[in-house]
Amino acid sequence: MIYSAYQDTDKGIAGVSVVSSGHIFAWQNRRIHRPNGRSDYLLFYVQKGSENIYLESETMLTEGGFIIFRPFEKQSHIQNESGISEFYYVHFNAPADFDLFGFESSVAYYAKPSTKIKDLFEEIIHELQLKQPAYEKNCVAKLFSIFSLLERNCAKELNPYGQYLDRISFVIQKINREYEKNYSLEDYANMCYMGKFHFLRIFKNITGSSPIEYRNNIRLEHAKELLTDTDSSIDEISRNLGYNSNVYFCNAFKAKTGMSPSQYRKTHR
Repeated sequence: MIYSAYQDTDKGIAGVSVVSSGHIFAWQNRRIHRPNGRSDYLLFYVQKGSENIYLESETMLTEGGFIIFRPFEKQSHIQNESGISEFYYVHFNAPADFDLFGFESSVAYYAKPSTKIKDLFEEIIHELQLKQPAYEKNCVAKLFSIFSLLERNCAKELNPYGQYLDRISFVIQKINREYEKNYSLEDYANMCYMGKFHFLRIFKNITGSSPIEYRNNIRLEHAKELLTDTDSSIDEISRNLGYNSNVYFCNAFKAKTGMSPSQYRKTHR
């Protein structure tokens, strides 16, 4: 069973346009065999179950896996799993030198399954069905978003710290939102359900600095803005940024910029 939708025009963005998109529910032994491929590009994504892809050898795509075919490349694959598998696809036109976001064609890729990617496929199908004004551009924008997420998810899989990225990202967002709060290293580690020293090592490997150094850099960037754009006193700025000592703030600011806060204000106003 397939439900799909098609575009009536070749409009798009930067020479890229979506031709069609669909959601496939495939029983065992459903087969696709196109010895000469098609005249357009194909992004094929496994949402549930698996698909056997015949390249130089047989390769199994599992949930979250995907493959891209360029025009006229052989496409041969079969659903060998008992029960129903689910796939999404997008056929699209693009320039001959389209770089596929760094991916190679006719290569099987694997990444963690993503509800965001599933939702974007559904949104493309919905856009193609309704055909509201500028739907063509919307479809391409969503296709680019899919490729970007696939690139990110694959990078996570290849990153030796990939399993920690979501947890570290949570702390990074927390620091950016609440930079004025003096959470300890242990507080940040607890947010990630990690030991203090293990968390510190992972955080430094991902960001290049400790959480406290990272937070201090954010505070000092905000300090520059406040010194330039407001009439707040240096003592008030120091307190609002979370520093317990005005002297420590001034020393940290000078170490970062080469100027005291008052000198920076005079120079940048």
